[in-house]
Amino acid sequence: MLAALLSTPGAATAAPTPTPPPAAQVAAPPTPQPPARPYHRTERKESELHRKLRGKRPDFGPDDPVSHAWAGRKISDEEYLRLAVQRIAEPGKLPQEYRAEGGLSESAGLALGHAMSLRDRKATDANSAIDKQLSVVATQSAGASTGWTDCEPMSWSYLLHVFDCKRSYILHSKVFNIFYSISGVNGFTGVPAVDSNTNGVPDAIDEFIDDLSTAWNTYMSWGYEFPGDYVSVYFGFNENQNPGLTLPFGDHLFDDTEGSIILLPSDPGADRYRYLAYHEFFHVMQYHFIPTLNLLLDLPSVNWWMEASAEWATHRMFNLTAPTAPGWDTYANGLPLFLSEPYKAINSSTWPWEPFKRQYGAFILAQYLTEQTDVNFVLHTWESMGITRLPLEAIQDVVEDYGLDMEKALLGFWVANYRLNVDAPDLSRYLGSPVGYRDPDAQILWAVRLQDNRPARAAEHTLLVGGSTNGTTAIYPGGAAYLEITGPSTTQSVLTMHLTQGSPDADLRYLLVSWPTGPGGPSDTPSHWSRSTGDGDISISLEPGEVATLIAVRTDLMGNAGDADDALIPINWSASVAQGGPRPTSTLNTMWSNRSASAGCADWSGGDAVQSTPLPEGGRAWFFSDTFLGDPSKQSPGTEVSYLRNSIVVQQGSTLRTITGGRTCQETNTNADDWDRYAKTPAGEGAQYWTGDAKLLTDAIGVPDLVKFYYEGVGDENTRAAYARFSHTDLLNTNTANVVPTRLQDCFVRQGYPVIWGASLLDQAGMTYIYGWEADAASADKTLYLARTASTADPADQTRWQYFAGTAADGSAQWSPSCSASTPLQPKSEVDFSVVYLNERFWLVRHTPASQAPGKIVAMPATTPWGFGSDQVDLYTPPETKTNPRYSSVYGARVHVNALPDRSRVVISYTVSTSATDLTCWIRGSSFPDIYQPRFFDVPTSAFFSKNT
Repeated sequence: MLAALLSTPGAATAAPTPTPPPAAQVAAPPTPQPPARPYHRTERKESELHRKLRGKRPDFGPDDPVSHAWAGRKISDEEYLRLAVQRIAEPGKLPQEYRAEGGLSESAGLALGHAMSLRDRKATDANSAIDKQLSVVATQSAGASTGWTDCEPMSWSYLLHVFDCKRSYILHSKVFNIFYSISGVNGFTGVPAVDSNTNGVPDAIDEFIDDLSTAWNTYMSWGYEFPGDYVSVYFGFNENQNPGLTLPFGDHLFDDTEGSIILLPSDPGADRYRYLAYHEFFHVMQYHFIPTLNLLLDLPSVNWWMEASAEWATHRMFNLTAPTAPGWDTYANGLPLFLSEPYKAINSSTWPWEPFKRQYGAFILAQYLTEQTDVNFVLHTWESMGITRLPLEAIQDVVEDYGLDMEKALLGFWVANYRLNVDAPDLSRYLGSPVGYRDPDAQILWAVRLQDNRPARAAEHTLLVGGSTNGTTAIYPGGAAYLEITGPSTTQSVLTMHLTQGSPDADLRYLLVSWPTGPGGPSDTPSHWSRSTGDGDISISLEPGEVATLIAVRTDLMGNAGDADDALIPINWSASVAQGGPRPTSTLNTMWSNRSASAGCADWSGGDAVQSTPLPEGGRAWFFSDTFLGDPSKQSPGTEVSYLRNSIVVQQGSTLRTITGGRTCQETNTNADDWDRYAKTPAGEGAQYWTGDAKLLTDAIGVPDLVKFYYEGVGDENTRAAYARFSHTDLLNTNTANVVPTRLQDCFVRQGYPVIWGASLLDQAGMTYIYGWEADAASADKTLYLARTASTADPADQTRWQYFAGTAADGSAQWSPSCSASTPLQPKSEVDFSVVYLNERFWLVRHTPASQAPGKIVAMPATTPWGFGSDQVDLYTPPETKTNPRYSSVYGARVHVNALPDRSRVVISYTVSTSATDLTCWIRGSSFPDIYQPRFFDVPTSAFFSKNT
């Protein structure tokens, strides 16, 4: 109908002959950049959400009183159309109950379009009145000649507004009609009467036509299409603070409509002409992808992406054509509102009738996802909508069609919004999605428009060591919350946050990041980070004065914005700060020191290479290699105490019970021969078995036994791998054990150098990983190897082992049933070490080689059980490594899982011995009886962190 009216015979056809824009504006469009990622579109069925919407009576929101009244069946279809037209044409005459605060927006046109689709096309007085208002009527101008090219001899009226001038031109077979008036000419208010080039056309109109033509050229080069045959732009709609309004009257909505309508103020202002040309014309492009009004049945869900992507397109147009032209930064006006309410649903819209609109600031999502894909991302979302998807559903589809993960993208997006800076590659690799922007406006424009240069925080606190606080925040689907905790200014600390979400139906991702601080607040460069999913604890190390930010992101999405705005989920949180850095584990050091000082003749009083295994009932079995029994003051010259090759001490609460092979407390029995006067070893009496790692294994009827690995032999050249089984019941109830270890099958990668398996065991992802070392006497640092078996299998059953045989071209591990096919790991290590899994990484905990830093204990990260490299984290430098009269030597670094009630700290032991000798050449620590004991220190779990892995 409108197309026919806009082409009314007679006066309406008397417009000036169409003229093309300047040649510079019709040049060939630039070649699109090649895609950054491959895109493979997947055809999808209509979503269930969309199907439900089609069966509903549309309602453009409670703050649209006209549509709301119609949806509630309070007014007829005919009244709906009349009021929808009146709201635009004569808002002052609109009945009070149908008025809304704020300016016009796209929804006013959408509601009008919907109302038009409902009307009965029969010839009635009501329809005639509507047709008259929606007609472009040309009349002979009564005024004298003005000298302005477009302003005589006709004037035009549309929607009860009169326009003194009209300019038309054709570009790429499309007709552009510009209706306007000139301020002060014939009594009109309009565009400024400035004509610098004396062509008879106001400069504002010349420039607007140039910009509109540039937009059409460029949008066409991006792959967009023009709906209908023409666009008509009307400068003169000042009612309701109209910022610019595009009506969806294109050929895809009504059979008898062939064009789109843009309504603008009489004089938008010098900084808005170009902006409106880019922004409103992109709405014209969008309507091409809305073939029916089905999508408009959920206006807030659609309007959100219409405005977000229009601002994105406007920003991109300015960057391509006039980066510093007036209005270049207008696109970002909505960003402070968007980021001042990050907790809201990502597709939440401020109702279009309100003066400030959140959805305009959502351009930042379009920008972020474009940077992760290519410049066609937004286009693909509109292509994917059609009649089957809502915008957020289409966005999810397109993200997947680019091969990306929406949850990772959302987490990266909200981290990037906190930083508003260039990417931080290490953190991006960790999250699997960039955490910054390539767009320079992120730093020079977006950040400076926000308070403190960053989004709103749900909470901000400063805590000292021992301090704590708590609170509750809430997040809607796709939204985020930022909580900042500043730690002590003078000491290292560890921040631990406990998180509990209020509903199991929401998907939450948590990232805790620490930042150095400066005069303006947190730096943009992250120091440490950790993440978690769902309820539980998350910790991070803080250097003095650092700020930690918890970024909580809700990754479950709802395509219907109204449903999303009703889906608030609370998150209860608490934060506490504890001492950071390494510290001696005083409870364990004191426990063993006291045990040694008070040892009876059958009690442990010293030992090395300690390894421990938690027992099911809460106790712990401590396994030692070389061991002293009895009074430590009698260790030298050694004839009055027993010296064993291994021992076991079972801890039950505060009680320590030593397990030997028997024959204790006979050292001074002169009636026994020399050999029978000394205690037996519990594992492998008469031989030499030193302790490896151990694992509890439950049999078919639920009875646990402990499988313990040992190193057998004297000197590397004769060492072999062995294992023994200890009854769990015996460990809990006896003081003696007489177990004969069983040798594992010999394994040679290099002939003559057996691999000693069982140095460290790690259960992870359904597998038990078994680490071993090659017995090469030429070096104290051994080559490491790896085997695996099912975690439910007997770890000593080599028939089920697979051996690591290197990696394939894609980085995946290759496994062989043959030990001889084993590939060595990197780096080398002493024979006593541990491999643990913490903070989503595997860590090799060992001593550094003597050539690097004697005695320093480090953790080396890897993303796989075999991928250790040169990256390392320094955990602790034992003080005994310093030069001292005792000639101390430090070795045997091992991790003790859950050895403290505080699970936020990891206990590591090492052994101190000495190379000092006395006149009898007795050097095994007996000269310094207090030295041959395990030393324990603990570090925060957050210390196991590396930016590089």
